[in-house]
Amino acid sequence: MQENIIELKKEFKRIRKMGWIKEERKGFTSVGYTFEKLLKKNEDEFPLPDYKNIEIKTMNTHAKTNLHLFNLTPDGEDFFPIKRILEELGLPDKEDKTKKVFYRSFNGREFKNMIYGRRGIIKVNREKERIELLIFDNKGNKYDMNVYWSFKYINERLSLKLNYLAIIRASSRIIDGNGYYYYHTINFYKLKGFETFIKLIEDGIIDISFKIGYYKSGRRVGEIYDHGADFSISVKDINLLYDEITVED
Repeated sequence: MQENIIELKKEFKRIRKMGWIKEERKGFTSVGYTFEKLLKKNEDEFPLPDYKNIEIKTMNTHAKTNLHLFNLTPDGEDFFPIKRILEELGLPDKEDKTKKVFYRSFNGREFKNMIYGRRGIIKVNREKERIELLIFDNKGNKYDMNVYWSFKYINERLSLKLNYLAIIRASSRIIDGNGYYYYHTINFYKLKGFETFIKLIEDGIIDISFKIGYYKSGRRVGEIYDHGADFSISVKDINLLYDEITVED
């Protein structure tokens, strides 16, 4: 693995020497997409590391938002748990009241309020070896949502995709309406372990977020779009989940 880390750092230094680089596409994913194109990596949707067993996360220099780790659809006992979450907890879309959307983030530290007095929280159930989404009404009665993520699948996702991490920082600017990036720092990390991940869920350090809506155009217009639940951690807390790896220049 050390050889792969050294190789990626060499590639990063090559890209850094290129200076300011015009974006490959618009949008909030542009900074990462542009870097991966410079690595000659094609975009894919498979849950595999970006570069030789190293997951790459690219962000703007001053970004203080959460760092996306991975998406994972709940297990539950329904064939379509995301559809049930949308039906039970969703709100009418602002543009089309006949459709529902559900955008909400939960953690294990505090209840998050929702419409109709409902509240939600994440609980680690070690006896059943799973992470559960618990929903209560305004009288404290629990809904039988039966939405959870098993330890098995979470551990598989971590082991497959996030054992090694590279965080790249980039400055940005706009020239004639186009975005440009300068990639200036890279840091490498090794995952502390599965138990650390679970403990950070319990402590409310790692969030689980839903962004469920529907396609508003294209061949799938009207269908639900579902990328699973987003597991993320604040950038400032990254050292709680990972050990930094020192790489000589």
